Amino acid sequence: MEKVDIRRRLLRLMLALLEHPFGYTKQQLARLCQVSADTIERDLDALDDAGFTVCKNDNRCYAFAGEKPLKQLKELVYFNEDEQNLLAKAIDHFAHYMPRAQAEKLKRKVVDLYDYRRLGFAPLRRPYLDKIGLLRQSIEEKQQVNLVNYHSSNSNRIGDRRVECFLVLPPEDILQAYDLDRQELRHFRLSRVGRVEFLPQKWAYESLHQIRRTDPFRIVDDHQLWVHLRLKVGAYNELIERFPATIAHTFPAADEPDVYDFQCDVNRGFLGLTNFILGFYHQLIEVVTPDSLIEHLRAEVERMRF
Repeated sequence: MEKVDIRRRLLRLMLALLEHPFGYTKQQLARLCQVSADTIERDLDALDDAGFTVCKNDNRCYAFAGEKPLKQLKELVYFNEDEQNLLAKAIDHFAHYMPRAQAEKLKRKVVDLYDYRRLGFAPLRRPYLDKIGLLRQSIEEKQQVNLVNYHSSNSNRIGDRRVECFLVLPPEDILQAYDLDRQELRHFRLSRVGRVEFLPQKWAYESLHQIRRTDPFRIVDDHQLWVHLRLKVGAYNELIERFPATIAHTFPAADEPDVYDFQCDVNRGFLGLTNFILGFYHQLIEVVTPDSLIEHLRAEVERMRF
C-alpha cells in the first residue's frame, strides 16, 4: 500500500506543477499532498533525478524547467480517443509475443486509465479535450474568456460567464477563475461549460488570482478538517459513485475484511459529506474522527425533527 500511495502522491505533485507553474510553494504542495514539507522536498529531488527538472522562482514557488518535461508529462496524462485505439491496436500487433490473457489485461488497463466513472474525469472526448486546451491556452496567454452556456446549479440558470481562468483541474472537473461580473474568485465545473470563447481583453486582475483548496466533495474551503470514516461495502460503493474524487482517499481496512477507510481533509462545514452520511447511514458508516463531525450530525438530525 505504501508504494501505491507514493506513486499517487508523485503523480498528484507532477500534475500540480504542470497545471499551475510557479503556483505552489513547498508548504502548499505539502498540504495538497497531505505530507510534510520534508517529504515534498525529497519528492522534488526524485523528480529531478528522473529528468523532470524542477526550479523555483523568487517567491519560492515551483515549476518544471524547460519544455521537454512538460511535453512528456502532457503526453503521458492526456491523449485522445484515437490514440487510445492506436494503443489497443499496437497491443494486438504484439499479442503473439505474450500470453493472450496478458494482452487483454493491458488493453483493459488502457481503457480503465481513462474511464472517468472510475477516476472522476468528465468524458475525455474531443469537445471536452478542446475546452481544456482552450482554457490552458488562455492561461498561457493571460487572456480573458467567456464560458458560454454555463449550467449553474446555484442560480438554476444557463448563461455566459466572463472570467480570467488561472487553474484547470480535469481530474476534479474544476476550473478556478476570477469572475469579472461578480468581481470574485469562483470555481466552475468543466463539464458544465458549453464552449470557450476568447475575449479581446488581457488579464486585469492577476494579483487576485489565488488558488483555493477544493475537497473531494468539490467544496471550496482553505480551512479544512481531517475526517476518518469506516465504511461497509454498500457505503463505499455509494461514496465513490457519487463523489469519484474520493477514490484517491479510500482504501481497504487493514484489520477487517469488507471494510474501507476514508481519510481526507474536507470542508469545515462538512457540506456534501453530511448529506452522504445521513442519506446512507443504513449502509453502516462509522465516524472515527473528528468529534466535531459527530456533533454536527447530531445537530442536523435534531433540525430534521418536526
